[in-house]
Order: sequence, then structure tokens, then C-alpha cells
Amino acid sequence: MLNRIFYKILFFLLLNSAVIAQPNLSFEYDYAIFRDEGTKVYLELYYAFPSAELVFIKNSTGYEASGKLQLDVINKTTGKTIVAKDFKIPVIVADTSGSGKDFKLTGQINLLLDSGTYLFKMNASDFNESSKTNSAEEEILLKPFQDGKLMMSTIELSTGITKSADEGSLFYKNTLEVTPNPGNLFGNNLSKLFYYLELYNLNKQDLGDNYSVSVTIANKDGSEIKTNTKKYEVKSESKVEYGSVDITGLPSNSYQLFVKLLDSKDKELLRAYKYFYVFSSDTNTVSQQLTDIENEYLLSEYAKMSEKQVDEEFNKAIYLMSDQQKERYETLKTLDEKRMYMFKYWKGIAQYITKKEYFSRLDFANKNFKSDLREGWKTDRGRIYAIYGKYDEIERFPYEGSTRAYEIWTYNKLQGGVIFVFMDNSSGFGDYVQIHSTAQNEPSDDNWREKLNIR
Repeated sequence: MLNRIFYKILFFLLLNSAVIAQPNLSFEYDYAIFRDEGTKVYLELYYAFPSAELVFIKNSTGYEASGKLQLDVINKTTGKTIVAKDFKIPVIVADTSGSGKDFKLTGQINLLLDSGTYLFKMNASDFNESSKTNSAEEEILLKPFQDGKLMMSTIELSTGITKSADEGSLFYKNTLEVTPNPGNLFGNNLSKLFYYLELYNLNKQDLGDNYSVSVTIANKDGSEIKTNTKKYEVKSESKVEYGSVDITGLPSNSYQLFVKLLDSKDKELLRAYKYFYVFSSDTNTVSQQLTDIENEYLLSEYAKMSEKQVDEEFNKAIYLMSDQQKERYETLKTLDEKRMYMFKYWKGIAQYITKKEYFSRLDFANKNFKSDLREGWKTDRGRIYAIYGKYDEIERFPYEGSTRAYEIWTYNKLQGGVIFVFMDNSSGFGDYVQIHSTAQNEPSDDNWREKLNIR
């Protein structure tokens, strides 16, 4: 059996990592899937916090900061939450000036799961400043590793792989110390891309007396840049495959790493791939290849967003968008186009409202305006709160005899002073609908008080 270490947290401090501040706390994650004995599947979840964005507090030994990670893993078939745990991730430095806190806190959580589909929910925050947050969700399908069939794990990208006998290290596996790179970002001081994966059920019947492993770096369209091939004899049922690729000279862009298993006749039997990103501070190289905004995009959370995440973000941003902006998004065909569109959208309106502020309004709406019929941000009150923010005054009127409950929100500085009137149209279930407003481009009804009467 391949050696593993379960349910521990260890932190690797990667010096001199490049960090670009985001509106919310930056948070990187990735995962790799491996075989375990029996019907179980082994998943390693990698994550990283940039310490430069954390709030440090002085203590007796230096300056301490902590990241907080809340992880929930839900079985999509049963609906049951099988993991629900919070992790406090501390770091102490002697000096917070200069490069004293210019590193990433990198950790790993190991999970042994049945095959199936799982929803991973991750909420990251600064332990000392709860307003600095980020979150991510990903649906992950864990397929069973079949006995007797040639199979390959997914790929783990790493900042470094060394021989090790320290089985107590979280990053230890199979005599190796494999330090993950959750952001899959290389370049500058990371001129080598390290990779790790595992091959299973190797046999001469499928492979012949020998086999090859081919490692290819390709552009995001799949065109090859460089390839290296290793040949092996079939000696054991499983094999750890690892190594590195020199990426010096690659311009800032997104790329793919392909690992292929070939039989003795060089026929491809299996392949795995992983996207990664290169950012180079060489201004000549960068300016020839990408614009400044494209380089910033590669370092943002959008470069790794799933299509589901981008679509959900677009759906929640429609309150702010014009009809033309909505129609433009609907015409986009590729995930990269959608990612870049949403990245540029928030950058373009940042002087009016930041993504962080807008989504904090949605969170408030979900907590305070949810009804039995709709999520809070989808209600009329949620829409107004998302667009205009918190009211200056609110008047609440409960049910009285033949009159429905209603609320009047006043915004003193909006368009010289406006009101919004919401009525509970659900007989006490809290589903308030807008029936009147004095704001421009909002429904207006001077006879709104007549709608309050219960007939």
C-alpha cells in the first residue's frame, strides 16, 4: 500500500511568493485524487493563504496572524454532510516589514472517501479581521479505481519534490516530500514546475515488456511546446511518477501539463492533464505577450474559477448590469471568455462599487430578507438593498385588522431623497413585494395604500 498521513495540518512557508491584493482575502486551493485499498478513494486538498494580506498582532514572541478555513464536504447522493470542520492556521514572524511576511501559508487536508459525487464548500477568512473573507465551492466526482485495469491518478503540481524519511510531515508520501502549489502559479522565483502522480495495475499484457511516460508542456489550445519521455520496464503493479520541467523563458500565460502512459509500441493508453499559469516580471516578455490587465487576470481568482462559479457570479451581478452587458455575456462561448469578462466587469465598476461590497450586500439580504418562497437576494427588498445599499431610515408597519404588513425605506441622499414601499403579500410568510417608489426607473403607484387593504 502507498504510505499516507491522515488528518493533520502542516504549514510550508514559501518565501518571496508574488501576491497581488484582491478586494477579498486571496485564497488558493487545488486537489489531487489517488487510489487507496478497497473501494475507497483518497483525496488530498491543498490550500494557501498569502500572509501579506493577513492582520498581524504583536505578542511576546513576535507578530502573529492566523487564517481560518471552514470546510464542509457534502455527499450529493445522500445529501449528508460528512466533513464539517474549522481550521485555525497560525503563523508567527519576528518582523512584519519588507519581506518579513511575504510568503504563503500552504497546507493540506487528506480525506478518505467512498466513490461518488461530493460538494466541497470552503470559507476562508482572516482570524483577526473577520471582514476579510473569501469562499469557494466545487463539485468533485470521485470515480472508483478498478482492480486489474490500467489507471492513473490525477496530477499534483508542486513547488518542490525531495527525497525524505520524515513520515510525520503532511507533505510526505512514498519516500518523498511533495510541497503543493495550490495556485498552480509559476514563474519569477519558481522557474521549475514539479509534478507528481501515480500509475496503477501495470502489467505486461497491456503494456508489453516496457512502457513510457511522456510529459508535455502545451499552450492552452493544446499545441505542444516541449516534451520529455522516460522509458521503464514493467517491474511492479504500481509506480510513482514524478519530476520537473524547466519553464524558464515561458511568457506570462496559461498552459497545460499533459502526462501520457504509452505501451511498448508507443501507443497512448492513458493521459492526465493540469492547467497551470506563468507570470513573469520581465517587462519585455510581458509587454510582447499580454496586456497589464491580462497579467493581473492570470494572478486573480478568476483564472481558476469553474464555469459554474462564473455563471453563478454573473447571475448575482445582473442587478448592476445593463441589458447590453447581460446580452454580451450570454454570447460568450468559452470558459476563459466568461472568466475574463467578469474580471474586467468588476474592475470597470470598482470606482462605484467593489465586488466585496456588492456581495456583502447580497449576504445581508440572504440573512435578513429570506422568505419561505425565495432566497433573500432574489426578493424585492434584496434587489433594492443590493443596488442602493443600506437605507437611511426604515419604518415597519405590522398587520392591523384589514391592512397588510408593510415597510417604507428612505434614502435621503439618493436622487435628492426617495422612498421604497414593500408589502407582505404572502399572508405572514415574509415575502415582501415592492409596490411603490419615488426613485427613477422604479415602479411608482400613487395609490399604493389601497393595495394594503385585505379584501
